[in-house]
Amino acid sequence: MKLPKTISIKNRVLSIKYCALSTIFSIFILSSLYFLLYTNVAHAQNQRTMTIVPPSVVVTLDPSGRSEGILKVINDSDTALSFKAVMRDFTVEDSEGTPKILPPDSITDKRFSASKWVAIYPAEFTVEPHAKQELNYYIQTPADARPGGHYAAVMYTPAVVGGLQGSGASVSTQIGTLFYVAINGPITEKAEVSKFLANPFQEYGPVNILTQVRNLGDLHIKPNGTIMVSNLFGGKVAEFKLEEKNIFPGGITRNYVNTLNKNFLVGPYTAKFTGTYGKNNNLPLIASVTFWVFPWKITLVIILVIVALILGKKYMNKNKGKPSSAKASEDEQGEGKSRKTPEAPVV
Repeated sequence: MKLPKTISIKNRVLSIKYCALSTIFSIFILSSLYFLLYTNVAHAQNQRTMTIVPPSVVVTLDPSGRSEGILKVINDSDTALSFKAVMRDFTVEDSEGTPKILPPDSITDKRFSASKWVAIYPAEFTVEPHAKQELNYYIQTPADARPGGHYAAVMYTPAVVGGLQGSGASVSTQIGTLFYVAINGPITEKAEVSKFLANPFQEYGPVNILTQVRNLGDLHIKPNGTIMVSNLFGGKVAEFKLEEKNIFPGGITRNYVNTLNKNFLVGPYTAKFTGTYGKNNNLPLIASVTFWVFPWKITLVIILVIVALILGKKYMNKNKGKPSSAKASEDEQGEGKSRKTPEAPVV
């Protein structure tokens, strides 16, 4: 059957339009991919890297005490980098120990400030490609320095804004060295396990155990300890070491997560945390939690299968030895026939 001429022309027009749209769409996709790849390559080529040694400085001084040392800024890139070293106070506000660098003279709790005590020389410098720059730091504590912890950070601000990667104490995109200055004297050392949690009930492992320690004292602490997991009979299932991390003073908490990495667990389990903290590492931290792991779905299926088998067996035993209804009917009919009185012979 021959198509009308108008329909043939319409089909050709639609075919041309489809090819044109396909070509435009393909060009758009290829252009987008090229743009993304080019951008990533250009970004990778423009990135510069640096290394800070050490990432943190920890000192203990008396009031009117002094300390000094050397910091190193290493340029791992192929271009020269210029920096300005500035002192800032820092605090910690979350439970992950993330330092928050504060603007100049903006710290609200002056008890923990130390930015005025630390000086860096030289304050401005340029590091040639694959070279290092040594900086001298000087710490001078005042005569009325409050006993306890004081904190500051030297931040290395690039003279040219651009992609910058580095290793050191990093805050957002900033790179720096953190100073922990402890002043000798009578202080309050107090900490508590504010949370020790595990999911109360779950079907399978692994099980995450959260330990949260709150520092209520005047000085940063670095607790250590162990978490032992035991089963219903007191048998040891697992043991974990608490990762040693600094906890900022003033009521700040720090989270530690350990994982009981076993899939098949059955029954109640008890996790016990025993740790210590303090300047002499002799103050106790204790906590415990009980949780259940039970594969209830598969257990339910097994129970249903067992019940079905028991009922089936009972049914079979009940009907054992009993003739079937059809056979009983046949037997009854047979007996009826055999009992039927014979007819008298016809004379």
